[in-house]
Amino acid sequence: MAGGKETPRQKMVGLMYLVLMALLAMNVSKEVLNSFVTINDGIQKTNINFESKNESQYNAFQNAEMNDPIKVKPYNDKAKFVKAEAASLIDYIDNMKRKLIKETDKLPDDAPDSLYNLKYVNSKDNYDVATHILIGEPANPNTGEMSAAELKQLIISFREQLLSQIDDPTRRSSLNIGLETNDFGMVNGVNETWETGLFYHVPLAAVITALSKIQSDIRNAESDIVKELYSNISAKDFKFDTLAAKVIPNRKYVFLGDTFKAEVLVAAFSTTQDPRLEVGFKLDTTTGRPLDADSSGVSVSRGVAKYSFVPKAEGFFEWGGIISIKNPSGEYTPFRFKDEFMVAKPTLVVSPTAMNVFYVGLDNPVEISAPGVAPDNLSVSMSGGSISPKDKAHGQYVVRPSKGKEATISVSATVNGQTKRLGEAKFRIKEVPAPTPYFAGVTGSASVSASAIQASLGVLAKLEDFQFDNVNYKVISFSLSMMYKGSLVEKKSNNNMLTPDMKDMLRAAGKGTKIFVEDIKAEGPGGVKQLGGISVKVL
Repeated sequence: MAGGKETPRQKMVGLMYLVLMALLAMNVSKEVLNSFVTINDGIQKTNINFESKNESQYNAFQNAEMNDPIKVKPYNDKAKFVKAEAASLIDYIDNMKRKLIKETDKLPDDAPDSLYNLKYVNSKDNYDVATHILIGEPANPNTGEMSAAELKQLIISFREQLLSQIDDPTRRSSLNIGLETNDFGMVNGVNETWETGLFYHVPLAAVITALSKIQSDIRNAESDIVKELYSNISAKDFKFDTLAAKVIPNRKYVFLGDTFKAEVLVAAFSTTQDPRLEVGFKLDTTTGRPLDADSSGVSVSRGVAKYSFVPKAEGFFEWGGIISIKNPSGEYTPFRFKDEFMVAKPTLVVSPTAMNVFYVGLDNPVEISAPGVAPDNLSVSMSGGSISPKDKAHGQYVVRPSKGKEATISVSATVNGQTKRLGEAKFRIKEVPAPTPYFAGVTGSASVSASAIQASLGVLAKLEDFQFDNVNYKVISFSLSMMYKGSLVEKKSNNNMLTPDMKDMLRAAGKGTKIFVEDIKAEGPGGVKQLGGISVKVL
C-alpha cells in the first residue's frame, strides 16, 4: 500500500488486498491434502510395525531374564523404563492430535473415533486452529499444555532419558537415535525455530502428519536403545542342560535335478570340536545307524556337519543316522536323528482370490505360490495388464488388466542362485464396474437441498456403465448420523430404506446441517461389499 495519509476507504481497500493475498497464499489443493492423508496412513502403519517389532524384543528380554536373572534383570529394567517413557510420549502426541482435530472440526465430546481419522476431517486445510494452539504468536509463543514448546521439551527430555540408559559413555556418544529438535535457522530472511518450522501457519493435514512422523521417530529411537541394551547379553554365556540332535535342511521340497542340502548339529555345540556324522536312507531300528551309510555327501567344519544329496527320482524320502560329539572324557556320545523331504517336478499355482476372471477397472487380488519355493524367491510378470505385489511375503498380488480378451501371468523362481521358469496361467478379462452408493441423488461429498433430502427414501447402489444385464447390487444395511437436538445421533437401517427415526431426523435438518451415511453394505454377484460413505450438506 502507498505511504502517507490515507482515507478510510483507502485503508479498507488495502486491508482487503492483504486479506486476498493471504487467502491466495493459503490455497492448498485437494490433491495435496489427500497426499498428506496417504502419507499419514503409511506412517501410522509403520508405527504399528515398529511397536510389534519392539514388543518382540521385550519378550526376548523377558525370556533371557528367566534363564539368567542376575545378569539380565538390570538391563531388562532399563528396557521396561524405555518402554514406559515411549508409551507416555506416544499417548501425549495422540491426545494432541485429537485435540487439534476436535477444535478444528468443532467435534462434540461424544464424537465417534472415526471422525478423528484424518481421512474424514473436514477442515484439513485449516491453518488457524493448529497455529493458535501449538504456537500462538511467534514473537511470544505458547509454552503451556499441548503447545509445540512443551512437546519440544518432552522430546528433548525423552531423548536424554533414553541415552542415559547406556552405561558406556563412548558407546552412548556414538549412538544416533534421531529425535533432533534443532532450529531451522534463517529461511527466506526469517529465523525459523523447530516449533514454527513444523507447525506455524501450516494446514492441519500437514500438522497431523508431522506429529505422526515424530511418533515414528520415537518408536525408532526406542528400538535402537532396546537393541543396544540387549547387546549386553551374550547367548554364549547361557547354560545349557540338554543336548539334542538338530537337522536344518535348506528346504524339504526339492525340484527334480536340484540338490537337497541339510545341516545336522547338536545344540550347544563347540566350534573347536567337530562331530562325526553317519547318514543314510535305511536305518537300523534298534541303533538308528544307517545300513546304507553315504559318506560322499558329508562335510564337517567348525562343529557343524553338512550333508548333500542329489535325488534321481520324484517321491517322499526318509533319511537319518547318527551324529556323535566328543564328551569331556574324550569319548564320542551318539545322538540319533531322523528327517524327511519331498522331491517333485517344478509346479506353479496361480489363484485369483476373489473371482474366476479379471475385471477391468478393479484391483483383482491374486495369490501365487510354487510348492517348495519361498514367495520372496518368485518373479512375476504379466501380459495384458499389470501386476504388483501387495504382500509378496505371503504370495499376494494385485492385477490391473488392460482391455482385451485374455491376460497371461508368467512366473519364474530363483533356487540356489539359478532362475527357473515355472510356467504361466491364462485368464479371461471382463469389465464389471464396482457399485457406487447414492443418497438423495448424490454420492461422495456434496450439497443437497432440504427438499431433496426429505424426498429421499433410502440408499441405492448403482452399477454404472455396466455392460451385462441382470446383475445388480442391493443395499442391505447402512447407518445415518447427524447433529440432532443438540447432539450427534446415529441410527442404523437393516435394509436399503430409511427408518422412521431417520426420517424424523432428516425433517429437522436445517441449512448447513451435515449428514453422514456410513457403514453401507450391498449384496450382489460378488457377495456382500462394504461401500464408501456419503457426506451431505443441506443447502
